[in-house]
Amino acid sequence: MRILDEKLLYKNISDRQRHLLETGRVGRCEILVRQDGKTVFHESFGCKTNLMYRLASMTKPVTAAAVLSEVQKGRLSLEDKVSRFFDGFADQYVGALDENGSVIPKEKVRNEITIRMLLNHTSGILSDIGGVGEAQERAMKPEDRENLTTVTNYINHILLSFQPGETAFYSATGAFDVAARIVELTSGMPFNEYIDQFIMRPLGISDITFVPSEEQWGRMSQMHYFDGQKVWYEDTGRTIFEGFPLTYFCGGAGLAGTAEAYSVFAEMLLNEGSLRSGAVLEPESVRRMKTPYIPISGDRNDAQWWGLGVRVIANDRYTLPKGCFGWSGAYGSHFWVDPENRVTAVYMKNSRFDGGSGAQSSAWFEEDVAHSFR
Repeated sequence: MRILDEKLLYKNISDRQRHLLETGRVGRCEILVRQDGKTVFHESFGCKTNLMYRLASMTKPVTAAAVLSEVQKGRLSLEDKVSRFFDGFADQYVGALDENGSVIPKEKVRNEITIRMLLNHTSGILSDIGGVGEAQERAMKPEDRENLTTVTNYINHILLSFQPGETAFYSATGAFDVAARIVELTSGMPFNEYIDQFIMRPLGISDITFVPSEEQWGRMSQMHYFDGQKVWYEDTGRTIFEGFPLTYFCGGAGLAGTAEAYSVFAEMLLNEGSLRSGAVLEPESVRRMKTPYIPISGDRNDAQWWGLGVRVIANDRYTLPKGCFGWSGAYGSHFWVDPENRVTAVYMKNSRFDGGSGAQSSAWFEEDVAHSFR
C-alpha cells in the first residue's frame, strides 16, 4: 500500500479547485478522500460543507448493491432471466431506425436479458446507440414516468438497441429501473424503503435518499452554469433528476446525498461489504460488483471495463491503478474505491457544465490524488 502525502494532497487538490472556481469551470463542490479509514482531505470550495447533491448516475452502484443484497437473500440470481418477472422480455426484438426515423423491428433477440446484463450495460435497454434507445426514450410520456411500475411497463414493450450480452453500451436509466423494480417485486417493498432499510441504515447513513426531507431540501445544492464567460446558479426545484417526479425512484439516477454519506457507502465497498457494526454485503457480492465483465469501449486492451453498476480499471493503462472501481454522475459528481491503496475518493458538484463520466474536472481530481502518493 502506498501512502498519501497529506500536505501534497492538500496542495494538489486545493490549487486545482481554486483555479477552477476562479475561471468559472467549477462552482460549489465538496471533496472527501480517506485512506485506510482515516480522512486525509475534506474541503468545500465555494460553499459550506454538508450540502446535498443530486447524485444522478452515482445512484447506479447503490442499485447494484440492492440487487446483490437480494441475491444474498436467495431471492434472485444474477443469471435469472428478466422474463421471470416481466412477460414482455420473453419475446423481444432488436430495433432499427427506418428512413423516416421511426423505430422498427430488425431481428429477434438471440439471448434473453439476464439480471447481470441489466447491471453491466449489456442489456440493450434504452441504450443510445443507433438512435433506437433515444427515439423510444423521447417518446415516453409523463404518465410513463410516474413510478417504477409505469416505467417498467413501458420498457416491457420496447425494442432493444442491440443483441443482449453481445456488446455493451450505456443505459442511462432504463436497465437500472428494471433492476430496481425487480428488487421491489422480490422484497415486497418500495425501492426507496429497501435502500434505506438494507443499505443506508446499517451504515448509519441518513443523508442519501430518493425523497429529501424539508431540512435536506434546505441543504440542496443549486445547479451551476457556465457559458465560457459568465457563471450563474439556478434552483431546479424539488426534483432530483431531469424533472422526474419524486414518486419515481429512478434506479439509474434518482438519489441525492452528501459527500460524507457517499464516502461511508464507498468505505463499505472498500471493506468488502461492512463498516463498523453495519454489514450490508458479503465479500463475494462486492467481488462480483468490481469484477470487470466487458470493456466499455469494446476494445479488450482498454483499461476501463464495466463491473456491476460501476466502471472497473482492468489494467494499468490509466491514471488510477488496476482494480479501482466507481462511477460518475451527469451533474459532475465522481467517486472511486482503490482497494490496493485503501483509498476512497468522493467529488461532489452539481453543474450543467463539464459533467458525466467524461468530465475533465473528474479526470483532474483523479490526477491530483494519484500524484499525491509518497
